[in-house]
Amino acid sequence: MTKVSICVPAYNNLSCVQRLLNSIAGQDYTDFEIIITDDSTNGELENYIHTIQSETAHVLPIGMQAKIRYRHNAKPLGHIFNWNEALSLAEGEYIKIMFSDDWFSRADSLGKMVGMLEDNKDASLAFCGTGQVLLGGDKEELLRERAASEAFIGQLRKDYRYLFLGNEIGAPSATIYRNDQFRFDEKSNWASDMFLYFDILEKNPVFAWTDEALINIGEHEEQYTNMFRERDERKYEDYRYMYEKYELSANDDCKEYFLREFLLPYGKGSKAAAACGIEPGVYRKERIKYLRDAKIKAYWNAGIRKIGKILK
Repeated sequence: MTKVSICVPAYNNLSCVQRLLNSIAGQDYTDFEIIITDDSTNGELENYIHTIQSETAHVLPIGMQAKIRYRHNAKPLGHIFNWNEALSLAEGEYIKIMFSDDWFSRADSLGKMVGMLEDNKDASLAFCGTGQVLLGGDKEELLRERAASEAFIGQLRKDYRYLFLGNEIGAPSATIYRNDQFRFDEKSNWASDMFLYFDILEKNPVFAWTDEALINIGEHEEQYTNMFRERDERKYEDYRYMYEKYELSANDDCKEYFLREFLLPYGKGSKAAAACGIEPGVYRKERIKYLRDAKIKAYWNAGIRKIGKILK
């Protein structure tokens, strides 16, 4: 049985897939298969895969071509559905999702991620730190390295539902998990990665992690999360669905967070609050505080703009 299925959903981004495949080719750990599900409409990736699987002058190391299982979707499935298509084909013991604009940052990255699950037999999920890299033309710039904080790890170990208060696990490419037929929730949108993590941790809340930046995450204007505005209603609907699906009203911190960060900023009324198990008195108190703080912020911003005009 193959140890790791590296699942790569792709869409019209040949150069990104090539960079990812080169980073896979450079890994010290080699017990893996590569599954590419392609939503592309321009044929470039399909032609490239056919070329590297048939040529005698190998672009990739000898033997790696045989590890690639490629499927071009006759009709584009769309983001989350294409991600699940790749997962559905995985035969490995472990699932390693790699979005096609991300890549392994070091030769020992995959081995270290596999090692976290091998060394922690009870863990269902492992995740790592990442390098956030700005992509633009031929230029790549490391913006920062990020990793889950000790405080977040402590809360998550105490109760996996604290994931709701902020996703410090990171993007799916920063994770590896045991192949137990988990899928992205196809009703979700902006927070689809959080639904996957909730499903894994709800079944088994034991996890492993490292703050080492083993994965590079490509940041660019066309990435999926940039399709959502700051106050996009789809964000609210995702969190409301998450709140209901995982019965987060039973956790007081989750309840308070949903009220403060979603119900009030998105202009939801007392009926919506009551449906989420929030008492009328608590809702009124927090709404008054929210409106007061918003008014103070508006005055402050207006004052800053006025000073800026005077200084000009």
